[in-house]
Amino acid sequence: MLEIKGKSQISPTKRASAKELGLLVFFLVLGIVVFASLVYYAERGVEVNPDNQFQSIPIGLWWAIVTMTTIGYGDITPNTYLGRLIGSVCALAGVLTIALPVPVIVSNFAMYYSHTQARAKMPKKRRGVLSAEQVKQQPQRPAPVPQPPSHPKRISGHSHSSHLKNDGANIPLVQSSNNTTPPHTFI
Repeated sequence: MLEIKGKSQISPTKRASAKELGLLVFFLVLGIVVFASLVYYAERGVEVNPDNQFQSIPIGLWWAIVTMTTIGYGDITPNTYLGRLIGSVCALAGVLTIALPVPVIVSNFAMYYSHTQARAKMPKKRRGVLSAEQVKQQPQRPAPVPQPPSHPKRISGHSHSSHLKNDGANIPLVQSSNNTTPPHTFI
């Protein structure tokens, strides 16, 4: 049952994290294009390289995708020192690019999941969400009239404020004229 509840939260999490996912894809594509071009030119021209596997930039794109996503098939590898340095930076940039938005997405998922669990624990009649018309139909309560503060008395001669007494009156913080549930408690 826990697994099904978690799966139902994936779609709202995707919608809430759309901006982060879009930035993730944008930076991955940008990094793939940049690193594919860099490794192509590094393998082609700086050192003599008879085993050059990067015959075109699209082949470099495949290598950059595999390297940035840390799959690392090993079918294409840079052979020059500059190409290996670019490969190392590419792998590091890929890990950082993928790892940075993950906490935001996990936080959104946790929020939706905890909201679903809280709704499941509520009584069934209070689970429904009120429409705007139903909220407007709720009776408006008059604002509570502020009362002047009562004067505290000293107890046993101490002057510290934690030893003050409030004339024995327990005044509730909010006084209501009727016993209806306020509209903001409906979830």
